[in-house]
Amino acid sequence: TGAIYKAASSSTGNYTLGQLPPGTYDLFVVMPSFATYRKPGVVIQAGQKLRLDIQLEDTGALNTLGDGRAFFNDIRGVHEVPSGPAPRTPDGRPDFSAVWHAMRDADPDAEIAAEKPPAMPWAAALAKKRTESNGKDSPGVRCLPTSVQLMSLFWLNKVVQTPTLLLIISEGAVPAVRQIFLDGRGHPPDLDPTWLGYSTGKWEGDTLVVDTIGFNDKAWIAPGNFPHTEKLRMITRIRRPDLGHLEFETTYEDPETFTKPWAVRQVADLAPGEEIWEYICNENNQDAEHMVGK
Repeated sequence: TGAIYKAASSSTGNYTLGQLPPGTYDLFVVMPSFATYRKPGVVIQAGQKLRLDIQLEDTGALNTLGDGRAFFNDIRGVHEVPSGPAPRTPDGRPDFSAVWHAMRDADPDAEIAAEKPPAMPWAAALAKKRTESNGKDSPGVRCLPTSVQLMSLFWLNKVVQTPTLLLIISEGAVPAVRQIFLDGRGHPPDLDPTWLGYSTGKWEGDTLVVDTIGFNDKAWIAPGNFPHTEKLRMITRIRRPDLGHLEFETTYEDPETFTKPWAVRQVADLAPGEEIWEYICNENNQDAEHMVGK
């Protein structure tokens, strides 16, 4: 029917959806770094109580200390953050400079919306194949840039802001640094396509609007494992509404991949006391041999 039903988990991880009408449902559970759980054709009879015990299988995670289920559960959760107004720079702009936790979904329906973006049939089919094979062909498996968004979905991020340049340093990313030029320049006329594109930014009030073009077609779009072409344009609107949060609204425009622009909302929590550490992907990389798909 397209209706969305919401439920909050208990402390033991139980969910109860008590308002579902009778019918047949396709059930899926999406959690980054775990294999997507799918159970099609779940039949709910009138007045019936149905219990499902869902176990998420490991995929990219090795389930070792620092790379296991507890780690990925923590980085994707909501963190306690200090309260207060957002700091400002000497020129009056919101100051994004800080260390931030990995971006997470800004609302409970974000993953549901990410399942069915306005993708063309070829792109939807490829995304489905990538997801069902547990991401075994992800560029990140081979220590290449995994996805195109400005900040990491898995690791700590450090933002360094100056009047003319914004740097985003992502722990665990390859490469680790994104440059966003704030000096008023436009995009170069003849860009060579690159993994992460070329980013310029301008202020609209307290919102920084980042315009990124010049992508090659090799990285993925997360969430959803979607492909893109060299015509991708990524518009990211960044706000710091208070001391503890950094908000992102990213719109993907690619006329050869999507039938219309696709917007995704995410938020990062402040990580006081944390710091970025060195990460060398090629050193002891064991991903490739474990990414066997289905």
